[in-house]
Amino acid sequence: MALRSSGRPGIPDAPCRLVDPVTDSNCYLIRQGKQCVLIDPNAFSVIKPVLQKWNISRLLVLLTHEHCDHIGGLNELRANYHTIVAASSACSTGMQNARENMSRQMELFLYFKNGQTKITPYRPFTCRAADIQFGDEIRLRDFSMKALPGHTHGSSVILYEGAVFCGDYLLPEDKVVTRLPGGSDEEYERFAKPWLRQIPDGTWIFPGHGEPFPMNQEVRCLHDL
Repeated sequence: MALRSSGRPGIPDAPCRLVDPVTDSNCYLIRQGKQCVLIDPNAFSVIKPVLQKWNISRLLVLLTHEHCDHIGGLNELRANYHTIVAASSACSTGMQNARENMSRQMELFLYFKNGQTKITPYRPFTCRAADIQFGDEIRLRDFSMKALPGHTHGSSVILYEGAVFCGDYLLPEDKVVTRLPGGSDEEYERFAKPWLRQIPDGTWIFPGHGEPFPMNQEVRCLHDL
């Protein structure tokens, strides 16, 4: 798994990382001329200024899973840009349901996440089905998507130039959560963990929350890999 070098020692040429201030979720943008590959559209208000600055007209959107904090900007992107969406079949199904995509529960989730000190309004929503769906894996341009159920039924990882976009797997400071809608301990142990375990040390991980980091023994210990 080869990584490109960059001006910062040891760090590959990273995509543009945008953080939604409401949910702390990451969106990654990789510019390819007038087109852009966008991984996990967290919030349209965060993404739109970058697309305007880059003068982007066409989007390929790749989804790591169906939870609302990773698809919150999708409907507006589809309304304003020529957008093709790719996701696992299970993710495509889940994002069409306000319970499965967690938007119905997000206001309460944020209330407890904020220490029960404030209520952050969050309107439930759904998204229509993905334009491109796959069962186990698919390759699109320079990207490979691999279904890894566990965190949700529709969870996937995305490979690009040797780096791994892992959604809510391999978060830098948190163990994998399987108790949210779509989660399954059995699926995580059976499907996701064996694949995650074989990621070589030094591989750059771009998580759904938090800063990117290289795979190492500390990460393996946290996630029991």
